[in-house]
Amino acid sequence: MEGVAIGAMRDAAVAATHLDDFGDEWFMGPLAAWAADLEQPNLTEFGRKFLRSLAVRDLARRLRVLETFREHPEIASVPIPRIVYITGLERSGTTLLHNLLALHRRGRAFLRWELMEPVPAPVAQTYATDPRIDTVQASVDKLRGSTLEHMHWVNADEPEECVWGFIDAASMLGQAATMCMPQWRRFLAEEDLTPAYENYRRVVQLLLWKHPVDPDGFLVLKAPQIGGQIATFADVFPEADFVITDRDPFRCMVSIAVMGESIIEPFCIDNPLTNDGTRDRLVLSWIRPKLAALSAFSAAAPERVTHVAYPALVGDPRGTAPHTLSALGLPVDQNLAVRIDTFLHAQRNGARVAPPPELATMGYTHDDALSDPVISDYCRTFGIAPERSRLTGTHPSV
Repeated sequence: MEGVAIGAMRDAAVAATHLDDFGDEWFMGPLAAWAADLEQPNLTEFGRKFLRSLAVRDLARRLRVLETFREHPEIASVPIPRIVYITGLERSGTTLLHNLLALHRRGRAFLRWELMEPVPAPVAQTYATDPRIDTVQASVDKLRGSTLEHMHWVNADEPEECVWGFIDAASMLGQAATMCMPQWRRFLAEEDLTPAYENYRRVVQLLLWKHPVDPDGFLVLKAPQIGGQIATFADVFPEADFVITDRDPFRCMVSIAVMGESIIEPFCIDNPLTNDGTRDRLVLSWIRPKLAALSAFSAAAPERVTHVAYPALVGDPRGTAPHTLSALGLPVDQNLAVRIDTFLHAQRNGARVAPPPELATMGYTHDDALSDPVISDYCRTFGIAPERSRLTGTHPSV
């Protein structure tokens, strides 16, 4: 059955693109795990259909990207500039910092629409008016009014996480679907993802090909999902220096569980993030290896890592963003503070809906989180104090 499902998904991608060369076969590992999870009895029929469509979408993107490289081998020579790469635990302020650092006059982030639809390559002259913006925005707008809109909303023309541009069946739903796809989650956690990162490097070159950064410019990229394999990602992207956001892991766990529960609720008959027996293991298995990897990389390559405390970020975003860029040795942007003020004013006045005033703790406590030795060691190493009252600061950072 699994082989039939894989063949059907590949056939659907071929039919959608009229292309059939999938390149190397590494992607079949995560795709096979995804196909196996599609057969689990815990999925609703809607969930099975929707999650299958995500795989077809990713396969179609793979076909288009690889065909573009075959037609234009010169893309492989496109230089990649310096990268400021933001990572950390999910729900630790990475989105807010991503938005703020990308406001630097020399900085450029990749936007949601171009990561999801990178072919044909974006062109500088039509970048702000590309018709794909409206197409992607229409798909995003279907989720208006949901918990997701209140907690993590990214419009088509806003900076987005790198995983949305992966082409190796390793990006499904920005990896949020791992919570209800156990075999696929295990593959991503246990396998060496170097091939996925190497192919993403090609996507980066594709997106820069006809729309390079300004002279002396830099990329501002982000994905908390790579935290567990940050050392591997760093090997593939030697141009990157990493900014790690540090927030009380208890608050991250609560926020991950609340947002994750709402995302996967339509997909599951028995939501694993509603079940007290599986929720703790699931969220802990999500954050523990990331904290261990982030700590180890910070110790092994301190020259490539800058840590940013979440309370400082939400308490003084206007000061924290330029301080972070200065710590990275990047040039001063005299107008950055003004652009940050404009951005934050817009966020607080309707550009983004307000975060929930309260979040259910989902059964977690600070003591429970700190009883885990990996979590407690990370907090001690990086001076993370318990966030006794939930900090929300500005809308993109909940």
